[in-house]
Amino acid sequence: MEIRKVAVIGAGTMGSGIAYLCAWKGYSVSVREINDELLKKGMGRIREMIVGGVNRGKLSPKDAEQIMGRIKGTVDLNEAVEDADLVIEAVFEDINVKKEVFAQLDQSCPSRTILASNTSALSITEISTTTKRPDKVVGLHFFNPPYAMKLVEIVLGEKTSEETKKIAEEFVKSLGKEKVVVKDSPGFIVNRIVLPMLNEACYLVYEGKTTIEDVDKAAMLGMNFPMGPFRLADYVGLDIALAVLNRLYEALGEKFKPCPLLVEKVKAGYLGMKTRKGFYEY
Repeated sequence: MEIRKVAVIGAGTMGSGIAYLCAWKGYSVSVREINDELLKKGMGRIREMIVGGVNRGKLSPKDAEQIMGRIKGTVDLNEAVEDADLVIEAVFEDINVKKEVFAQLDQSCPSRTILASNTSALSITEISTTTKRPDKVVGLHFFNPPYAMKLVEIVLGEKTSEETKKIAEEFVKSLGKEKVVVKDSPGFIVNRIVLPMLNEACYLVYEGKTTIEDVDKAAMLGMNFPMGPFRLADYVGLDIALAVLNRLYEALGEKFKPCPLLVEKVKAGYLGMKTRKGFYEY
């Protein structure tokens, strides 16, 4: 099956970035949000990305006009998924919310439509149980910002078919991205590795052994990372990091128990760059 139209469900940071990327690469894109206010914000983010591309010399004004012309926003789910070959869900990272969305998508989408989730840690197999097409459910975990980050994790549920896997791989390739394939498991590949590292970094600081700045400096100069775990967490969002870590803790046990330092930051509303304060101030 050839992918021509992509529907993105959710126009937050990731959804708007995925929509922009797909339109940039030539796909017809519909973006759906639950109300006009959120849709307006999401479409505004997409316009900012397009303007940023022009300002950086990545896009011509003509390119920008064509990209914007490929994107349509709506609050109507049926309108969003009409004739969609691929739907990418990018709503809040909560298993019950995602299962509800997938149940609705299963009812509204054409039978051929592949249903993908951008979840960063939740079970694709569990999400797929709310549909009558578990063979067409797959994880497409993009990284922020989707237009710049090179990797997409393709996550296979227990019933994801070989055909769905191949279509997902071709789609990722068409976006100019590299892929890794992983069977459904908590945290997949990247977060299974990165979140324990952040948690250990938090414990080092929480126990008074060192500073946030020196942990990040050590990671950058001693491990050649482009940024340290604390700066990365601020960039991703501390609430997202904690949600994924909690998922790992629930699934895999005590060694993933979130450090109180991270929990306290989130409780205080210090979520990173999006609130201008996390482990650092912005």
